[in-house]
Amino acid sequence: MGNKDIAEKHFEEINKVFADIVNGTLFAGRQTVHENELIDIPCRSQYKADDGELHEQERDIVKRWSKENVIFSIIGIENQTVIDKDMVLRVIGYDGASYRSQLIKKDYSIRYPVTTIVLYYGKEPWNAPINLKNRLSIPKELSKYVSDYHINVFDISHTSTEQINHLFNSDFKILAKHMNGTKDPNELKDKIEYPDQLLKLLSVLTGDKRFKSLQGKLKEGDSTMDELLDMYENKGKIKGIIEGKNEAYHEVTINMIKNGISLDVIAASIPAFPKDEIQKIFDSITKNNN
Repeated sequence: MGNKDIAEKHFEEINKVFADIVNGTLFAGRQTVHENELIDIPCRSQYKADDGELHEQERDIVKRWSKENVIFSIIGIENQTVIDKDMVLRVIGYDGASYRSQLIKKDYSIRYPVTTIVLYYGKEPWNAPINLKNRLSIPKELSKYVSDYHINVFDISHTSTEQINHLFNSDFKILAKHMNGTKDPNELKDKIEYPDQLLKLLSVLTGDKRFKSLQGKLKEGDSTMDELLDMYENKGKIKGIIEGKNEAYHEVTINMIKNGISLDVIAASIPAFPKDEIQKIFDSITKNNN
């Protein structure tokens, strides 16, 4: 499993994020699935191919949705950064494996649906088939006998900010806004609840290593994307500062405080400047404003 796959998995397997993705993509933002109703199940399944050999296939993320011990559905998430014309065939394979696993259960009265969500992070609009019949070359005589199969593709980069605000509530909303290019600072004020997982995923999806450099330095629920982007702008000024030039650190700190950036984010961006000095500047500015 590559770095991108691992980063996607670590972020999306968080129950709060997973539930938010499901509610946003399948239920138009209605709070239908709750995080405490989700249970992790194995992502790897086995099947016997035409050659008689036993093979394995692995899904990105899959969870069981249950209420009061009643299984409602198996829900999987598959991630794509490139357009795959055969995605509908792949999803049929994943879903089929989940249905096949139900055949080994002794209680024949219990069968439940399998749903897969494809999250597409690519720059180009998704233009591959999302139903089976559009992928197959079907003779006219056979068309009515061939069962169709539809897949759920969510094109993140081409979803409007207004739609994202309506559909999502978790850190996935922050991720989606960054991927669709939202620049309005007023749209970037949501607090980041899972900074390490989000920053790592942003780093591998965008190739921007600045996100990765902040891993482990931000507190949960303490920073916003607006603060991070503002911090990066100020961090550019710091590159030319010679060690020991405290007046330069002092000036940058004042600018960041006035822009509403939290002390922890400032300290992470200027590691050479003592945190107690940052606190003193903050206290002084706060006192003068009162």
